[in-house]
Amino acid sequence: ESEAEPVPVLVPDGADTAQLRCRAQGVPGVELRWEHRGHPLRPEEARFQEHQWSEGPWTSSLLTVANISQDRARLRDQYHHRNWDQYKNRHRHQYLNWHQDHNWDWDQNQTLGAFVCVAQNPLGTVRRRLQLRLAGTGT
Repeated sequence: ESEAEPVPVLVPDGADTAQLRCRAQGVPGVELRWEHRGHPLRPEEARFQEHQWSEGPWTSSLLTVANISQDRARLRDQYHHRNWDQYKNRHRHQYLNWHQDHNWDWDQNQTLGAFVCVAQNPLGTVRRRLQLRLAGTGT
């Protein structure tokens, strides 16, 4: 059970789908599954499509996430509202600091959440965290 740093997966600006890849090997064979925001992905969620295959001892999974532009718009709205509120509540002489916060906020907020690839066989379970992030400046 490793809690390593999440692996960042960047979604290029303008892309509407993203792909997360995971592969694992084990004897006996490994089964892979995905979790998002702490919950197993439900097969009826149309925006997630999983493709799984085996090559020798390796099992691979490719998870395609659709409708990224929806998230991008939502994050952008949140981001602008919050920054605008902060900005209005500040005094004029603090204006120069605003840009630094601005970038930091966007950076914190451009994440579509952690996806976890769970590899399991009768001997145990290993989790690998992947973090889907929007590339781009947020403007």
